[in-house]
Amino acid sequence: METRSSSIFMNPGYLIASGEFHCQESKPFQLPLHRHEMYSELLLIEEGRGIFFIHDQPYEVGPGTVLLYHRGVWHEELSTHYPFKAVYVAFKGLQVKGLPQDYFLPPEQSPVIELGEMAKDVSILLRECHTEFQSGGLEALTAANHWFGLLLVRLARHVQDHFTESRTIKPSEAAVWKARSYIEENYQLPITLEQLAKVTFVSKFYLAHLFREEIGMSPVQFLIRCRMDAAKRYLKTTERPIKEIGELVGYQSETTFHNIFKKVTGLTPGQYREAEWQ
Repeated sequence: METRSSSIFMNPGYLIASGEFHCQESKPFQLPLHRHEMYSELLLIEEGRGIFFIHDQPYEVGPGTVLLYHRGVWHEELSTHYPFKAVYVAFKGLQVKGLPQDYFLPPEQSPVIELGEMAKDVSILLRECHTEFQSGGLEALTAANHWFGLLLVRLARHVQDHFTESRTIKPSEAAVWKARSYIEENYQLPITLEQLAKVTFVSKFYLAHLFREEIGMSPVQFLIRCRMDAAKRYLKTTERPIKEIGELVGYQSETTFHNIFKKVTGLTPGQYREAEWQ
C-alpha cells in the first residue's frame, strides 16, 4: 500500500503583519538597508518595477515576482517604474524541514520567485491574507493564517523545493512587533517614543514597558542597535565616507555618530573599517 510523504511544513507559522503599497514617482517605494531579526517577510509586486538588494545581491524585478526577506537577511528596496503596486505579509514560526527558522527557501537559493502564469492566483491568496488580517472581524486571524497556509503550499509546489494549528497574537505582542518593524525600516529617521505610540496606538509609557519586556531593551536602545548594525554593514561592504554613513543611519552630526559608535563597539568607525578590511 502506497503511503503519502509527510508534510514539509513542520510548523506553518503565523502572520504578524500585512500591508500594501500604491506608489507614484513623486513618492516612491523606498526603504533603506535594514533587516528583521525575529521574523520574515514575503512581498509580491503586482505592478511597476523596482531594484531590490537582498544580502548584497541586486535584483531588478517587475510584476508577478515574489521577494522573500528571510529573518536576519539585509535588504534594501527602491521602486523605479510607476505606478508601483505591491502587497506583503510578515510571518513568524514557520519551520520547513531542513531549513533555518522562518526560512521558506534554502539560504543558498535565490530569494526571488518568478510566478509566471501563477501570478494572479498568488495575488488573490495574498490579498485574502491581507484583507482578513486587517479586518478585525470574527476569527479574522484564523482565516488569515488559513489563506497564508494555502499560499505557502502553492508557492512550494511552484518552486518544487524539498519542502496545524492557528495561532493568534496578543494586542500587546502586535504593538511591539509593529514598533520593532517600524524602527528596523525607518532607523535613519529621528524616531521618538511619541511617534512609535502613534504607530502602535498605545501610550508611549505602556509601549516602552511592553517593548523592554518582549525585546529586552528600550525602543531607544533598539534604535541605536539597528543604526549601529547598519553602520557596520556599510563600513564592511562599501567605501562610503564615514560622514555619509553616519547620515545614512540617522546622524547628521559626524561627532555624534563617532561617539555613539565607539561607545557601542569600543572602536571608532575608522578603526572598525580598518579591522574588517585587514
